[in-house]
Amino acid sequence: MLKRSIAASALVSLLGTACSSAPPYSGWTPEQLYEHAQRAFEDGNWGEARQAFERLVLQFPTFDQAVDARYYMARSFHEGRDYISAIAEFTRIVQVYPDHELAADAWMGLCASYAAMSPHPQRDQGPTAQALINCRNVADDLQGTTIGDSAAFLARQMEDKLAERAFGEGDHYFRNRLLDSAELYFLSLLELYPNTDSAPRAMSRLVQIYERWGWEDQRDEFRRRLLETFPDSREARSLDVPPARDTLSPVRSRAPPRN
Repeated sequence: MLKRSIAASALVSLLGTACSSAPPYSGWTPEQLYEHAQRAFEDGNWGEARQAFERLVLQFPTFDQAVDARYYMARSFHEGRDYISAIAEFTRIVQVYPDHELAADAWMGLCASYAAMSPHPQRDQGPTAQALINCRNVADDLQGTTIGDSAAFLARQMEDKLAERAFGEGDHYFRNRLLDSAELYFLSLLELYPNTDSAPRAMSRLVQIYERWGWEDQRDEFRRRLLETFPDSREARSLDVPPARDTLSPVRSRAPPRN
């Protein structure tokens, strides 16, 4: 009896192991997979949703909702903070299925995923620059739509971050009295990111630089620009002297005057 009991237990264990080693979703129809994956997505179970959508697009590539499944798989990657995989899947959709009804949403997914990878301003801003390019393109191509507005909002955030980084680098040179290098950073910031929160700060620094150099025309020009463009900014309110002229053309130089 004991031998039979041991043999029976071993058989049950073996059968359990065989069942547990079966591929997930084995025998499921594409409709069942899609419904299960959608339910997991709606519940915020990103790992399960991704796995089920991935199985669906691999096993049933001609399923009539395969592109939808790939889109939601990309969304699952994004929500699970696997932004590199999300970018790969969104890119596949916009390149292979550019006319699909979810293509615009996939473009927005690309913008959002690149933006999510943007680091703190003190770190390398390569991902931020990539996000800005992508989000600007989406905002321009889908201008006047909800997606276009969302992309424009993220693009402004990326601009603010890049401008903050540029100001920090320029301010480093300013505080170390390397004014010619500081001037270049601040002028570049104003050219690339003229509508950001860092722009009035850059103008204020340029006023100080030209004041130290004795360049009255350039100083007065940036005083005027600061007061006209950002009249409510702290930097504009801190100016103690009104602009000397209404209009002046700035004269740029790469180095301060020599005595």
